[in-house]
Amino acid sequence: MANPAVPFRFRIYKESAVFKKTILWVVFVAAVAMLLFYYLGAGQVDYAITVNGEQIGGLQGFAFATGGLLIAGLAVVGALALVALVLAGTSMVLLGVMAFFFTVLLFAFSPLLAPVVGVAIIVALIVRKRKDNPPPR
Repeated sequence: MANPAVPFRFRIYKESAVFKKTILWVVFVAAVAMLLFYYLGAGQVDYAITVNGEQIGGLQGFAFATGGLLIAGLAVVGALALVALVLAGTSMVLLGVMAFFFTVLLFAFSPLLAPVVGVAIIVALIVRKRKDNPPPR
């Protein structure tokens, strides 16, 4: 049961921090389990990796294969992060374009409202409230 004396925003932060720790722990255990399953199951396979025309096998081949998997994983994570940033930026640009076209259409189809809406926009920009800084974590 939540303590009613604690403000609501602090209760949410505390509960979400516990949730984040739990999720991170589950992800870590799942990643270790997947790596152990893969490597223990594939440990009997003789890795044969060719570097500059020379065959590398055994423990060194296993190390090269592990390094390759780690580099591939980092490349995938980096590519997904880059795609997410591009999509987020594109959505913000499109949101701005749609807002611009909406205001242009508003002024074009109702010229009598144009001065009133223009003054309302200027007043809204002047008297808007700024967000307070979030509490330190």
